[in-house]
Amino acid sequence: MRAVDKAGSLQQQLVAGLAAGIAGGLLFALFMLGEPIAFGKPAGDAVGGMFGGIAATVMGPAAQGNPAAPSIGIALHFAVAIFWALGYVYLVRTQPQLLRRPWLSGIAFGLVVYVFMQIILITAGAYHRPGPVALLTNLVAHTLFFGLPVALIVARSLDRTISRA
Repeated sequence: MRAVDKAGSLQQQLVAGLAAGIAGGLLFALFMLGEPIAFGKPAGDAVGGMFGGIAATVMGPAAQGNPAAPSIGIALHFAVAIFWALGYVYLVRTQPQLLRRPWLSGIAFGLVVYVFMQIILITAGAYHRPGPVALLTNLVAHTLFFGLPVALIVARSLDRTISRA
């Protein structure tokens, strides 16, 4: 049996990746939005700041003050989250042992996502060196609130389909 066959059908893999991406993207966003709100920033400012910043990566200075920027940022955020989750599913297809230790592989995957997203920000000219608190917040968000949920959801979804086969 090939490695691809061990991880369920293509449809099951796509559903697992889509569900994992949406869940991971939502948990990540809630964590990242919760931090400024917890320190007294109004919720609207936190949402506009986070998602407006994501939109600015693509739109550039045109995102500044653009009322559509937060909506565009939300769409981009979830599109990227789903893309990364589908990438993890692809890794599972080629390396099915990742399903055996989703806690470890999820945290490692979150670190990979963090590093590559920083590279994307550098190439887009939108990178800002984070201070120690922001760095820790970003690492926690990417590992515990994105990578880990993605790995756990994918492992649970695909383990279930494999055990039924």
